[in-house]
Order: sequence, then structure tokens, then C-alpha cells
Amino acid sequence: MASFLLVHGAWHGGWCWDRLAPHLAAAGHRVQSPDLPGHGEDRTPRWRVTLSHYVEAVHEIARAEAEPVIAVGHSMGGLVLSQAVHDAPELFAGRVYLCAFVPEHGDSLASLGRADPGSGVPLALRLRGLHPEIEPDRSREVFYGDCTEEDVAWATERLCPNPIWPILQGASIERPIEVPAAYIECTEDRAVSLGHQRCMRDRLRDPHVVTMTVSHSPFLSSPKELARHLDEYADRLASRTDR
Repeated sequence: MASFLLVHGAWHGGWCWDRLAPHLAAAGHRVQSPDLPGHGEDRTPRWRVTLSHYVEAVHEIARAEAEPVIAVGHSMGGLVLSQAVHDAPELFAGRVYLCAFVPEHGDSLASLGRADPGSGVPLALRLRGLHPEIEPDRSREVFYGDCTEEDVAWATERLCPNPIWPILQGASIERPIEVPAAYIECTEDRAVSLGHQRCMRDRLRDPHVVTMTVSHSPFLSSPKELARHLDEYADRLASRTDR
């Protein structure tokens, strides 16, 4: 059994893992899927939220676990988990990037996004005050291309404006991260293009790589398959530990 800490991406909340978590639990794993500050049901004012607040939230949950966790970061969540693992590697047994960003020192979500000409996110954005949000009628094409109409409607209703400061603030990655890594690439992704995912993947040292023929949100479209890959990765990490 492993402890998974699922870190959602921009505009989402812990709710996005609701289809996936039962499959991981059925395989015997413990699952935590928190709302990052300013997302989901968390009531922190968005103008106050920083990247450090995201990282502190991840650390708080990881510290409460009896053993080091496997952190899974989706999209922007990859930047968050990278900083969290860099700052407190002892809390983490492994890290999984799900079509996610892998920052180097100084990289922000904004700079990483601008480097991806294949992303459909810029055309789907609008501003609510300072905080960008996704146009509801564009959510399917960028996030949920292979999801059912019911799941698209369910997810779109829950999307929220993303706090602006974590989008603009750069990561502070000042030394190599030694915690084992996996990268799950999603070939039909329209939010983080496959080419950009592979650029991110190549920043990792000796990653375990999985390819899924899915859009940006396999936790909705293919939760059983995604859970199987995560379960297999947990077994892989356990085998390394037992040697």
C-alpha cells in the first residue's frame, strides 16, 4: 500500500480526482486530494495566494502521513510538486508528472506556458479582475476532449479563476531533485502539447515514462487506466526500496 497525494492543476480543485481516487483506494492505497489555496472549497482570498502557499499546503498534508508519499502533479501541479519535493525531499517517496510542467530555476507557469505554441489555453482565457479563468465554452477543447458530455458539464461548472501570483512567480529549484520521478504523457492533450510534455519529461533524470492516448484530463476520461499506471508505479518504487 502507498500513500498518494494528488495535486491538481490550474483552474481546478481536489474535486477533479473524484473519479480516480476510488480506483486507487480499491487497490489498497491511501489517497489525499486537497484543494490548493484559492481553489475548490478553500476560501483563501485569491489575491493573497502565492506559490509558497501552494507548497505549504502540500507539505502540510505530506507531513501528516505516516510514510513518505507519492505525489502526483497534474499540469500546473507539476510545478507545485517540484518545488515541494525540492524543499522537503524526505516527505516524498516518488513524484509523478501527469501531462505536467517540470520547472527549472526561475521558471513560472506563465513562462512555461508561453514556451508551448501548441497549447490552446491562451485562446480560452479571460480575466475576472486580476485572475484568469477559462471560457466555459472552450473547456472541452482544451481540457476534456475525450470526456463524456456529463463529465464536461460537471467539471466546467467547478472550474474557478486561478490566483494570479502563482502563475507569475518563478520556482526556486537550486539543486537536483533526487526523488524518483515518472512522467505520464497524454498524446491528445490540447492544453500542454505532446511536444512540450516531452520537453518537460526530458528535464527529469531517468524517469519512468507512460504514454496514454487521452486528452488533458485522464482522471475523468480514463480513471481506471490511470489508476493502474499509478498502482504499477507504486509497486515499482516498493521494489526499489526492498532491494
